[in-house]
Amino acid sequence: MNEQHLEPLRPHPEGRALRAEVDLGRVARNLDRVRSASGGREIWGVVKANAYGHGAVPVGRALEEAGVYGLAVSSLEEGLELRRGGIECPILVLGGLRPEALPAASAENLTIAVVGPEHLDDYARALPQHPVKLHLKLDTGMGRFGLLPSELGEHLPRLQRLSPWIEGAMGHFATADDPDLGFAQRQRRVFDACLAQLVNGGIHPSQRHHGNSDACLRGLLDQDTHARPGLALYGLAMVAEGRALGLEPALELVAEVARVKAMPAGTTVGYGRTFVAPHPLQIATLACGYADGYRRDLGNRAVVGFQGRTFPVVGRISMDYLTVALPLDVPVATGDPMTLYSGDPAAAHSLERLAQILGTIPYELTCALHRRIARRFLP
Repeated sequence: MNEQHLEPLRPHPEGRALRAEVDLGRVARNLDRVRSASGGREIWGVVKANAYGHGAVPVGRALEEAGVYGLAVSSLEEGLELRRGGIECPILVLGGLRPEALPAASAENLTIAVVGPEHLDDYARALPQHPVKLHLKLDTGMGRFGLLPSELGEHLPRLQRLSPWIEGAMGHFATADDPDLGFAQRQRRVFDACLAQLVNGGIHPSQRHHGNSDACLRGLLDQDTHARPGLALYGLAMVAEGRALGLEPALELVAEVARVKAMPAGTTVGYGRTFVAPHPLQIATLACGYADGYRRDLGNRAVVGFQGRTFPVVGRISMDYLTVALPLDVPVATGDPMTLYSGDPAAAHSLERLAQILGTIPYELTCALHRRIARRFLP
């Protein structure tokens, strides 16, 4: 994925030439690296939110072919999408499920996280007719879903009724990326204590997984049997250990030039006239805007890649278009591809660098990529 060798974009069916290029080979290599960093543990690969904007079914297939143990999603709908896409490995629905949806989950062999005590009795009544495997979520400090340690004793008899279907126990680190690992280590101790309480109550989960991407990379897996990375699979882990491991960003965003024209000094560009040409230059208009997920506040702050160089995004980002300023001596024509998000982590237009400009995280940018953007998958 190198902007010096980009192919011309094929016109999008809607007439918009904009694509996200996803390198599935990089995804597979990232899986191997994370699995190695996790001590060879089995991997639940997280592909929720359309695989963080990368494309859930193609990414899921690539992970399945690369030997992932299973895939994790947020909702029933996401799990069903993977099954319709021909994916056969285990699929874990992290967000839990209402009891009335158990028949659909059972029919498609989905595994369900139990995220609270609300439906324990309903599950116990439904599972004999609609069996699914369960992973019990324990709230060790994230403060969202999961049974609190203080609740386990109260609900243990109800959990014992579900014991035949409880395959796993899981938690979620809140600060695995923090330089101070004190709270993460506290969460690990809480998780271990909860597991001991379950075992003493006759519940023996065969799978234990608390570790997200950063936990995998920083050696926080302890006695876990499985790991549950998401971001690292896409080369987006933020901790230094991820960079040292050689994780490769898997996505580039490429748009073609919709129009290019020379502009005299003093010309203003875009809504609000926030850019004034300081000298004669060329303005290239690209078919990408905030409706595609390219953040509006990148106007006058970001750069794009073209022919091995970078050029500034100028003016405000509009709904469907953005504008780039180039010197008059740079050859550029309608249809030329420019790279908005680079797969080179050192580039000025990498997801990490653009996220730093915005004060956010790279995966917010990929998750925001609209489904109207064509995805092109590289082997």
